[in-house]
Amino acid sequence: MKVGKHTLLIDGNYFVYSRLFVLPRPKNGKLLGDENSKGQFMRKLAIDFASEIRKMQYFVDDIVVAIDSKSWRKDLYPESDYKGTRKPDSSVEWSNVYSIYEEFQQILKSHGVTIQQTQGAEADDVIFGWSVALNDRGKSCIVWTGDKDLIQLVNRSEANDAHTIWYWNSKKQLYAYQGFKEDMELMASQKLSNDELLFNMGGSHVGRDEYQYNILEWINKNKIDINEVDCEEFIFKKILVGDSSDNIPSVVTWQKEMKNGKLRNYSITDKIATKIWEQYTKEFDNKFTIDYLFSDQQKTHLSEIIYRVVAKGSKNLIKSSLNNNISLMVLHNRIIPDAIQKAIYKEIDSEWEGAVDNMRVLFDKDKILKESHWLKGSDAPAGADPFANMDIPEEKQPIKKIGKKSSEKETNAKPMTKNLNNLF
Repeated sequence: MKVGKHTLLIDGNYFVYSRLFVLPRPKNGKLLGDENSKGQFMRKLAIDFASEIRKMQYFVDDIVVAIDSKSWRKDLYPESDYKGTRKPDSSVEWSNVYSIYEEFQQILKSHGVTIQQTQGAEADDVIFGWSVALNDRGKSCIVWTGDKDLIQLVNRSEANDAHTIWYWNSKKQLYAYQGFKEDMELMASQKLSNDELLFNMGGSHVGRDEYQYNILEWINKNKIDINEVDCEEFIFKKILVGDSSDNIPSVVTWQKEMKNGKLRNYSITDKIATKIWEQYTKEFDNKFTIDYLFSDQQKTHLSEIIYRVVAKGSKNLIKSSLNNNISLMVLHNRIIPDAIQKAIYKEIDSEWEGAVDNMRVLFDKDKILKESHWLKGSDAPAGADPFANMDIPEEKQPIKKIGKKSSEKETNAKPMTKNLNNLF
C-alpha cells in the first residue's frame, strides 16, 4: 500500500454556499446586503478554510479549488433543462456573494492555492480531471465536498496504488474504496523482517507508516465515519434513480391513481435500484464496470432488466432515459467533450509545479486575510460577535510519530511531474 502526501481537491461552490447559508439572517434587508455582513462572510470563509487545512496538515501538501463555469451539459442537452429547478434565493444580495467569493479566491491564490475555472466545465469536471491526473502520476487525493455525485470518483489505482477519497466535513463522512480502513491500519513496516528493518531505516516504508498513522489520527480525532463503497455499484444505481437537485429524473417514472382520484408520481427508488443491480449482476456473473455503460448491447440488456423489475414504461423509453442520464451524470473521458477535457488538462499541467510553499499560512484566519482590509478595524454588526458559535480549534501540536514523540517539521515536497499525453 503506497500512501503519501495528498492533494486536497475542494468543490468551490459547495464550500462557499455551505458557509453562506449558516450565517444569521438579518431582520431587515438582504443577507450580505451591507459591509458588516460582507466582512462577517469573508471571515467565516477564512476561519472554516483554515480549520480544515490545519487538521489535514500532516498528510496534505497541495490544494486545488475548482470553480464552476457555464456547463457544456446545458448547451448539448437543452431539452433536459439541466439544473433547471435551481432558482436564486431573492433574500440574498448575490452580487456581494460573488464579489466576496472572487476576492477570497484571489487571496487563496496569493498564498499558493491553485484556483481553476475552465470555460465550459463545471467544478465536477475539473475535480474529475485532477483526480485522474493525480492518480495517473501516483498521487492520492481527497475530494472535499457535500456533492454525493462525486462519490463516483472514489478509486484505488491498481497500477500504482494511488487513491481518491471523498470527504464531507460538516457531516463527518469519508467515502473510500473497499479495503481502505484495513490498508490504513496495516502499517507497511509490519511486512518487513527484522533484517529488512535494520537495513532500511529511514526508507520509504517509514514515510508510509507516518502518513497512515496521520490519516487514522485525523479520522479518529475528528470522529469521522468511514464508508467503504463500490464505485461501480454507486454510479450504476445513481443513474437509475436520477438526481432531483439537478433536475435529472429517474430512468422510469409513472403515475398511479389514489383513492381520492388524484394521481401520484412514482420513480425508481434506492430500494428498487438495488433489486435491479442484484438482478443485473446475477445474470452477468457479478461483472460490471463503468465501461459497460458505453456499450449499446449492454445498455439494451440493462433496459430489459429494468423493464422486468419495474414492470412500468417501455424498453425503448427506458433506454433513451438511460442514455440521457449517463450523459448528464457520469464523469468519464467518454462523456466530457474532448475540447473541454484538453482545456482542463492543459491548465492542470500549467499548475502542476505550483505547490503551496508555506502551508502554515493557511492554518490561521489572520494570516490568510493579513494583506486584505477585512482585518482592519471592526466591521461587525454593532453588539454582535461574528465568530460566536464557530468551531475554531486550537493549533495542533507537532506530529507524534509511532512509538515516540517528535517535534520535527514536515517538509512540503512536490512530486515529480509527468506528461499527460497518454490520457488522450
